[in-house]
Amino acid sequence: LQRLRESFEKHPFASRFTMSLNYSKWDNIVCSSDDDEDCHPNIDKKLWRRLMKEKRERKAQEELALKAQLEKENEQDKKTLAQLKASITEDTKADTTKKIKSTEAAIKKRDRELLAIHRRKKYTPEEMCHVVDERTIVNSEKKMPTDLKDLDYEKYVKRYEKKLETYSKLETESLSQGFLIKNAELLHEHCSGFLLLKALDFEMKGETATMVKVVKQYLIVQYVLDLAKSMGGKDPREVLLPFFKKLEDSEKMAGLQEEVASFAEKIKARAKVKLEEQAKEREGKQTFIGEDGKEYEYVELTKEERLGPGGLDPIEVLQSLPKPLQEAFEKKDMEMLQRAIAALPIEEAKRHMDRCTKSGLWNPSGAAAEEDAGSGTPEKGASS
Repeated sequence: LQRLRESFEKHPFASRFTMSLNYSKWDNIVCSSDDDEDCHPNIDKKLWRRLMKEKRERKAQEELALKAQLEKENEQDKKTLAQLKASITEDTKADTTKKIKSTEAAIKKRDRELLAIHRRKKYTPEEMCHVVDERTIVNSEKKMPTDLKDLDYEKYVKRYEKKLETYSKLETESLSQGFLIKNAELLHEHCSGFLLLKALDFEMKGETATMVKVVKQYLIVQYVLDLAKSMGGKDPREVLLPFFKKLEDSEKMAGLQEEVASFAEKIKARAKVKLEEQAKEREGKQTFIGEDGKEYEYVELTKEERLGPGGLDPIEVLQSLPKPLQEAFEKKDMEMLQRAIAALPIEEAKRHMDRCTKSGLWNPSGAAAEEDAGSGTPEKGASS
């Protein structure tokens, strides 16, 4: 066996076979699992890997700093070299030539050091690889509603109002990402329209902080829709994950925050104009606050719109009533009304109350129910 090995080593093609088994080109590749070989049994492997990683990172930073310093010195010497060559004269030729040779020697020495740094640099799998293309494969089992494209704004908001309200209140990117993945029907232009109007409404109410949060949610949806369109009209679900992946970059997130602040200023300006327009519209109009706390406007009705169930105009009937009856109806005072009716002859009282009923000023069934609930026994005046 020894003789066979020796004869093989003397063979002219032996070097080719040995070269084929040379793994030196992999020496500069570092994997975290390689650290386990040097790990003592009593040391936790995860801790050891972390320590080795920190050691490599610290050494890499030192190498980068040294490389930057050498390159900077080379740049300075190259400028000096150019100046020396430009300023050479017959009188200073000897000294200048000596300086030129010294400077060139220093540059070559640094170049050798830079080459050595490059050769001993260690590469991790993350540094050797880069993303060529990203795709999101949508699960075919989760189908979008078939009529989603045909829905108008009002029908869309009515169907997905709860989800829209929930999404508008989310505050983190991770929550927004998860919610949009589960509710992909919100990746729709009607959703961005809803959020835009909601942000404007909050600003008009003076809730600026809430408005800014809604603006952020609006921009996320709008960016996803715009990105899908720019990629040849892809399904928005396919670009959803890549979009949020980009937001993990601090620069991308800072860009989004700047866009939110810029768009919020536009919302503030639009809200200000809207409030001014509403103020002008309210000028000269009489309004009142309803029981629900909302503001309502007094609107004058036409005679046809005022007619009561019996075809009589309540304004004309009210103006034709005796003064005590008019005051009772205007003040909505039941006791005053009963006294005014009791003071009239029975026939005249019946005639007036009949006209009041036909014009809508008086509702006998409603009054009776109110009296029964209050006292249990109708007053004498009311029966007349």
